[in-house]
Amino acid sequence: FVTNYTHSYRAPALEELYSYGPHAGNLTFEIGDANLRRESAEGLDVSLRHEHSRIKGEVNFFQYWIGDYVYLAPTGGIQDGLIEVLYRQGDAHYQGIEGRIDAGVCPNLWLNLGVDAVRATLTSTDMPLPRIPPLRGRIGMDVRYKGLSIRPGLLLTNQQDRIFPTETATAGYGVIDLAAWYVYTQRHAMHVFGVDAFNLGNNLYRNHLSFIKEIAPEIGRGIRAYYTIQFF
Repeated sequence: FVTNYTHSYRAPALEELYSYGPHAGNLTFEIGDANLRRESAEGLDVSLRHEHSRIKGEVNFFQYWIGDYVYLAPTGGIQDGLIEVLYRQGDAHYQGIEGRIDAGVCPNLWLNLGVDAVRATLTSTDMPLPRIPPLRGRIGMDVRYKGLSIRPGLLLTNQQDRIFPTETATAGYGVIDLAAWYVYTQRHAMHVFGVDAFNLGNNLYRNHLSFIKEIAPEIGRGIRAYYTIQFF
């Protein structure tokens, strides 16, 4: 059992204070606020961890109270053909949970489960903060045989309809990924041959954290092969 309490503060960054122009990566027109005050935060984290030869897991709860929280909010307007966003400030409350369990079905097969959720609100108005991730769950396996490891996984994401007034809701989705690698070890070197395959179902889905989700969905089916060598 682990618990942590933190107290911190942060001065506004230069871009939060003085931005006024396009951000090409986000396709946004960012406008800063030179009158932003410093943030101050109180945080409480509580964790329970368990480790056994056949089961490993942990669950984490967190609460953060942030005074004068600086956040980037879309206005709903368009400037120079870009989404207009403002740096704003207000008291905020974050709370959430993260959980993970790895269970050994047999020595060569492990089941991996995970879940995470967060809720973030402007306390003065009880308004949701922008770009908060939805509830997510993960189901996967880890199959091992000598130097070979194969890890298929399914990511399930709920819809996000608890949104800032100028945001749009995002539909839920499921994505199947696969990672596999083979390790070959010599006296002074280790060779790793690997393949990562993602979005195997080629699903069309959108990331709620993206400013450009309306025009740019996430990447479709893909595969990456790699080889690395480590000397020792």
